[in-house]
Amino acid sequence: MAIDDEMKTVKEGVAVVGEIIKAAGDNPNVKEAGSNLGQTALTITKTINNALLPLAAINFSFDKARAYFSEKFEKDLSEKADKIPFEDIVEPKASIAGPTLQGLAFTHEEENLKDMYLSLLATAMNGKTSEEAHPAFVEIIKQLTSEEAHLLKSVLSSNGPIAISEIRLKEDGEQGWKTLLKHLIDVSNSKTGEAVENNRYPSMIENWIRLGLIEVNYTQHIADKTAYDWNKTRPEVNKLRIQYETESSKIIFQNGILERTALGEHFAKAVDI
Repeated sequence: MAIDDEMKTVKEGVAVVGEIIKAAGDNPNVKEAGSNLGQTALTITKTINNALLPLAAINFSFDKARAYFSEKFEKDLSEKADKIPFEDIVEPKASIAGPTLQGLAFTHEEENLKDMYLSLLATAMNGKTSEEAHPAFVEIIKQLTSEEAHLLKSVLSSNGPIAISEIRLKEDGEQGWKTLLKHLIDVSNSKTGEAVENNRYPSMIENWIRLGLIEVNYTQHIADKTAYDWNKTRPEVNKLRIQYETESSKIIFQNGILERTALGEHFAKAVDI
């Protein structure tokens, strides 16, 4: 597809979004009711046209994004904004609204990421919380998968340290050890209580550390040693025992703590975690 064609496609998509939003804002029933949706529509109209134009620079099918913005975006955003007092609704800064709408164009089919983007946009539209919406938060969401965004919500909603362990192999008579598994946390199915095993969890945690959302420290641990009882029966550990343990080689645990950073706490508030 040529750049001119891409630009035309994007502009058409933007026009559809703009028409939908303007229609909501101009609807007399909406105005008469003093609906947050009407005010939401009016405040976002000024930024939406420019916000999506950069999509024209890449070869991307806009059909699904166009359908989302014309059919579902209005409802999704109004649900997020309906808790904002009418008098507190403000136009979001373009530095937030633009990248957020672009992010939604790519991730509107991924529920966890879409929810974060919409929550961030709603934060930016609330005069009492707009300063909590930092432009860096859009970039953070862009560097998450939907899968890890789901787990991250649980991690960042914790007010205290979370138990975490590193699994090591210790040889009898040796001073050192071999690290077999980093960043083991106790993830379980909320319905069955059974342990959930996922070999991507350690890399997710590394990603959150890289993004500055959490810190992991293996020189400290939770005082209550029972906080780590779960690690001895994890399926990952059972597999490592079978694979590595011998009469002279034993699995040992280096227990630590995982905590959200000040940035992580700020991010959590901005995306309504």
